[in-house]
Amino acid sequence: MNSFNLLNQENTNEQDTPILCQVPVLESTFRQPYGIICLMKNKGLQIILALVISIAGLYFAMRNVKLSEVGTAIQQAKWIWVALTVGCMVGSFVFRAYRWRILLNEEVSVKDAFGLICIGYLVSDIMPLRLGDPARAVAASMRSKVTVMAALSTVVIERTLDLLTVVIFLVITLPFIAVGNSVIAGLVSGAVALVLLIVLTLMARFPEKTEELARKIIEFLPLGDPERWLNPLRGILEGLQALRSPQKGLSLFLLSLGIWSCVVLNYITLQYALLHEAMPAQPLLAALVVTWATALGMAVPSQGGIGGYHAAATWALTLPRFNVSNPLAVTYAILAHGVSYLMGVSMGTVALMVWGISLKSLVSTSQETKSE
Repeated sequence: MNSFNLLNQENTNEQDTPILCQVPVLESTFRQPYGIICLMKNKGLQIILALVISIAGLYFAMRNVKLSEVGTAIQQAKWIWVALTVGCMVGSFVFRAYRWRILLNEEVSVKDAFGLICIGYLVSDIMPLRLGDPARAVAASMRSKVTVMAALSTVVIERTLDLLTVVIFLVITLPFIAVGNSVIAGLVSGAVALVLLIVLTLMARFPEKTEELARKIIEFLPLGDPERWLNPLRGILEGLQALRSPQKGLSLFLLSLGIWSCVVLNYITLQYALLHEAMPAQPLLAALVVTWATALGMAVPSQGGIGGYHAAATWALTLPRFNVSNPLAVTYAILAHGVSYLMGVSMGTVALMVWGISLKSLVSTSQETKSE
């Protein structure tokens, strides 16, 4: 069997339980009825929830727009700028691959990290409730010596670094667009992300004391055999090793800036591709606002970000500061999301083909995992 067939298994004595639910560290999470991956046993409810959120977001974005207006705007797009947009997105993926390689203590190559990230995007885009990150972690454990929990803990660091970077953009731009109490919300989000990063750094710097404190808490509550809880914690601490080095910490921060700078450039090039005479007077400011707005929109649990992303991008561009018309703003959102979506799916598919993984098997096993 291919050692990288992350969602297949050899042990038939487990009653065909998908591998994500067989990982001891993840089993309690994946088998919960209200978790994130295998948690909601009613498959129909998951699909309905995602559809409702997506439809609501699309309605909010397109309620005053005719499809013919969107079609006209797409026909008038300057595709050379769209091509540059694709280049910017590839650049962000490359930066992500370098950053993840550092977080994994260089246990994987940049090439493998790039492929694994693309597979993660593919699975997130085509599967409800975003199975991409756990699948990427399991894949990394099969592609290298990295454990599943260590890989998952790096995802937490990734999300924290991304949140901090996005919040920096938000705080910088909010004084120029004046949208109610968003400044307070942005500062709170930034403070939470900063505290989380400090906690993770302290855990990385003092793993023995962290384990000792955790053991005392477990024994005090009590929560049963301490080793049952400490083994996953050790995996998390292993994944936090990159935060022990100030040099690596600086590299992670700079790579995070590189990632999001590529995203901002992506949104600027799309303005040149679509908006033409309707270009905002300050394209960089508009791109920064679209960046943090869509990042928040993608956090909504819709399928592949559809709906939440479109509503956020449309809202950002139609702010009085930018005054882009609804049809152009919606077209911009559709094209921006479509480029990102198709890139993730296509490059993830290429990675599956190169490594000999069946997409059909991957999707069906992921669906079985959700049903467990």
